[in-house]
Amino acid sequence: MTPLTRSSRAATATHGAALTFETLVEGAPVAARVRAYEDTLLRVIAGIVRLTIDAQECLLAIGDEIVIPAGAPHSVASASGEARLVTGFRSALR
Repeated sequence: MTPLTRSSRAATATHGAALTFETLVEGAPVAARVRAYEDTLLRVIAGIVRLTIDAQECLLAIGDEIVIPAGAPHSVASASGEARLVTGFRSALR
């Protein structure tokens, strides 16, 4: 199993937002992410996700969601077993 799998939906089908579905595996390396010009909506659909934004960590469970503002460095990782999330990206330059 790969540590991270992704699939995407076209922005035209989602009213201007690009959606990505991800599966995270506990213990997989975590890379920092920064989307300079896009706000990020993250919603947990399975498992528990450890989210770090600007060095502050929180745990998100099924149904939890958060908007990460454009330019904020962040990382996501599974906190227990396998976790799945849907992530949406939308231009902050509206």
